[in-house]
Amino acid sequence: MTNPELRRADEQVPWTVGHVTVGLLLFLFLLIAAAFAARAVGPLYPTQEPALKTWAGVHLVAGGVGMVVWFLGARLAASPVRALGFTPPGTSLKRTALLTAAALAFSILASIAYGFAVDRLGLDALRPPQIEADSLFPGVGALLTFQALAVVTPLSEELLFRGFALRGLLRSIGPGPAVVATAVVFSALHLDTGAMIPIFFTGLALGWLHVKTRSLWPCIAAHAGQNILALLATQGL
Repeated sequence: MTNPELRRADEQVPWTVGHVTVGLLLFLFLLIAAAFAARAVGPLYPTQEPALKTWAGVHLVAGGVGMVVWFLGARLAASPVRALGFTPPGTSLKRTALLTAAALAFSILASIAYGFAVDRLGLDALRPPQIEADSLFPGVGALLTFQALAVVTPLSEELLFRGFALRGLLRSIGPGPAVVATAVVFSALHLDTGAMIPIFFTGLALGWLHVKTRSLWPCIAAHAGQNILALLATQGL
């Protein structure tokens, strides 16, 4: 994609820094509300309460993200799909695959390095959280867990943080600051001190990937890849 084409892609984004700020504040409220709602839903299936709470929470947050992005961003655009980055990458298939693999590798290696450093320094309070086994449905039900964490979560988070927030900041503050700013917020809104640093690096990788490809699909693929690997590790595969 040439520079003029990149500029035209950015010009399709009508929402501003103000819209992004309000949207992220609303998302924080949604996280809290979804946690309470999921807690109420969990007892409906007592034998798998943690797994149901996780599944319900993911879908409640995703629904909230869709509403926030639509009302504060997408509905303002002439072409919501293009404005949010749901377009083919502006790079060749081979280059897109290499960039996606590089972003995924950087994110995983940064997480491993962070975990190793925390272990060596004995900083238990900063230890990255692990996916609890009881938050996963057993047997065939594991497909529901994978659907929630490896499909819905990457799609909704990339829609909010890269499709809406990053694209809304690019023209105002430039690619570098926009990538760092969205990585900081992406990290902070996970609301876990042990997760913030590795998720910040993940946010940097995904933001960089979006700037390079100008498409949301590679970001969703890399995000999904990392979540799938984490789920497989939790299940001992």
